[in-house]
Amino acid sequence: MSQAEQTFDELVERARTLRSQGQNKKAIETYRSALQLEPDSLDALNEMGLIHIHIGEQREAIITFDLAISISEEDFRAHSNKAEAYLTLGSFEDANSVADEGLKYAPESAELWAKKARALESLLKIDEAIHAYNEAIKYDSNDPETWKALALCLDAQQNWAAVARAYRIAGGLHQKRGETQEAESCFKFAEMAEKSE
Repeated sequence: MSQAEQTFDELVERARTLRSQGQNKKAIETYRSALQLEPDSLDALNEMGLIHIHIGEQREAIITFDLAISISEEDFRAHSNKAEAYLTLGSFEDANSVADEGLKYAPESAELWAKKARALESLLKIDEAIHAYNEAIKYDSNDPETWKALALCLDAQQNWAAVARAYRIAGGLHQKRGETQEAESCFKFAEMAEKSE
């Protein structure tokens, strides 16, 4: 069956399969075919944009996420993904602005708060980054990566007790997931912080 005969759902499924096989260019082409059938599909736009980021086509990704935002400003994923594209470009002010825009529509999005925090951290606005990481944790406390990122910011402030706590929590979360190596690494960093007190 040619792509022209496939339904939107079949094309999206095919694009996901191609992506999982590392055939990114073919996946993008397939998403484009799907979007000809349903141009307002936020799922297809966001997924296609993420592939653009993955293969280093940040500008194309930003255009794709802008299209998704124009369809639905409330779709926090497009804001979050656009912020990610700017982060990978090193455009930290832009990433922070995009995260702020998304937070207007989704103030409880841990993902957007974490992107904002990463942007602020890269801008060396450590106090603000710590606040943003804490906001992310308030809405989703189960992501060890957020706790580790928070620990690094607290480390810059030499707040050793808080650093140790953040690493211990991250280690516990990794342990729950069965990620033993990552857990051990976190516990080692926690011990180092405790010895620095």
